[in-house]
Amino acid sequence: MPGVAQPNVVDVVGHDASGRYLMIMVEARAWGAEAAQASQLKEKINAYAGFIMDGSLARQYPETAGQPVDIQLDCCEAPRGEFATILKHAAMQLQRLGIGLRVNVTAMHPAR
Repeated sequence: MPGVAQPNVVDVVGHDASGRYLMIMVEARAWGAEAAQASQLKEKINAYAGFIMDGSLARQYPETAGQPVDIQLDCCEAPRGEFATILKHAAMQLQRLGIGLRVNVTAMHPAR
């Protein structure tokens, strides 16, 4: 799976139990594992937001057209420090665009 390290690749598109569509990005590395990780996270969030806003998501997945969409970060541990700050800021900016941002801490083991 591509993950946060490849910002221009959509990792997963799906929906939750409520029917809300999700663009899921995956971070299998521990937070702070690489120097470029913070900038990669920002780039991935921006790429996903652009994909939603420019209509690319609806063109590739027509069932998402006109539907609410969240960006979801699946990660192996809760974001902390600068990563938590990045996500908090991104959530505020995305909310203005009508896009949700959620973090899902999974049971996967971090790649170090």
